[in-house]
Amino acid sequence: MIKHETELKKLSKKIRKLRKEKKLTLEKLAYYNDIGKATVSVIENCKKSPSLKTLVKIANGLDCKVKDLFDD
Repeated sequence: MIKHETELKKLSKKIRKLRKEKKLTLEKLAYYNDIGKATVSVIENCKKSPSLKTLVKIANGLDCKVKDLFDD
């Protein structure tokens, strides 16, 4: 697996973990942060790399900084 895929997998898992810790559904995270539910889903399932703009929206919705999404 190339490094990009490994990092994307870590990012996907971290987003899902933080969302569940905050007790947010995909719908709530997406709706309140102007992101499509399908977009959040494909990111969490490691099927799409998020844009920086989307990462900022996700981080805001999870009440964290973008860098926190990459921390182990």
